Amino acid sequence: MLADCHDPILEGALAYWRRLAAGGRLPRRRDIDPSQIPRLLPHLQLIDVVDAGARFRYRLVGTALVAAFGKEYTGKYLDELFAGDRLANASRVYSIVCSRQRPVFLRNRYSTTRDLQMIANRLYMPLSDDGASVNVIFGVLTFEWGCSAAIGMWGDAQLDTTTATLDILEDTAVAVQPIGRASPASLNT
Repeated sequence: MLADCHDPILEGALAYWRRLAAGGRLPRRRDIDPSQIPRLLPHLQLIDVVDAGARFRYRLVGTALVAAFGKEYTGKYLDELFAGDRLANASRVYSIVCSRQRPVFLRNRYSTTRDLQMIANRLYMPLSDDGASVNVIFGVLTFEWGCSAAIGMWGDAQLDTTTATLDILEDTAVAVQPIGRASPASLNT
């Protein structure tokens, strides 16, 4: 769970998203103001939801994530980067963010080809330009490295699905409502 992680970057990201969602609706991509979140920028991903979630494209990837991955992946589709279990796991998580329209915290262990261990802590938060469907996922990631030699190896590391933690943050009071059609009753869902 995110509460057990005690990660100031992820906690700051969730607090920021909750402030944007305070009006009871999913924030829009244009609500994200980089000048308000300079500490988050290196850890940030903006992921486009393409064809109602059939594919996902990395619109923006922060410098810390590029360094951890070992190469630039801005503009790439998820299915261009991964296959097998890793593709299925990431697609499932992104689909949960879209369908549940709630932030999702994910913690996974990875091991590299050199048997170096790393842990990825991720927070994915939904954004919606129309107030009804998620069209962008606002992701913030941090890593715990077994040693500094593992930096840059996340892209090729093997996902250990047996140690995964996934937490849908249900306590977030956000209602799905089309823009311009808010009503008090719609805020209670």
